[in-house]
Amino acid sequence: MRIVIAGCGRVGSDLANRLAAVGHDVSIIDKDRAALDKLGSAFNGTTHVGYAYDVDVLTGAGIERADAFVAVTSSDNANLMAVEVATEVFSVKRALARLDDPAREQAYRALNINYIPASRIVTNVVFEAIIDEELRFHLTFSDGDVEVVEMVIGPQSKGLTVADLETEGQLRVAALRRGRHTIIPNQGAELEPGDLVVASVKLGARDQIKQFLASED
Repeated sequence: MRIVIAGCGRVGSDLANRLAAVGHDVSIIDKDRAALDKLGSAFNGTTHVGYAYDVDVLTGAGIERADAFVAVTSSDNANLMAVEVATEVFSVKRALARLDDPAREQAYRALNINYIPASRIVTNVVFEAIIDEELRFHLTFSDGDVEVVEMVIGPQSKGLTVADLETEGQLRVAALRRGRHTIIPNQGAELEPGDLVVASVKLGARDQIKQFLASED
């Protein structure tokens, strides 16, 4: 894929190096030349100095041929503007913005901007590590009501089925990993202690499913 990244901070530089390392054609933009220099000699993409929303800078980075555009600068406003330019001016089909300030989520949604709520993700990961260690956080959606989590089944749940674990409108199992095998189970599949279950969970369903899970104490 041809990918253009705006922002060469910790997130942008790591993303650029990882994408380039697996064979993608990557260009990265930052207003600070020193930030781009920190990518190191192993980075085999192209670097471009300038603002993420500048049409000429984006053109120089090859945005017209891009399959995807990612704006991960430290400025929410710059990210929003950059994604708007990428989609409206250059018709990039896949564009994603980093969002740090939760108060701006409504504005991003109103403009139909695809975004990653960075601060909310960090908050959720820390919350899980401190309070709900049985539920490992994977992803939260923009409305904050549903999460994708992974959970380990405890010995007290041996013989129960996926249907016993699921609750209509509250929890839906997506996948089950047992040993080295991962399957998409039907509702009659029996659970075994140690099974790793990936599920979509409504926030209010946390307490009612903890009885099925292995404790990490």
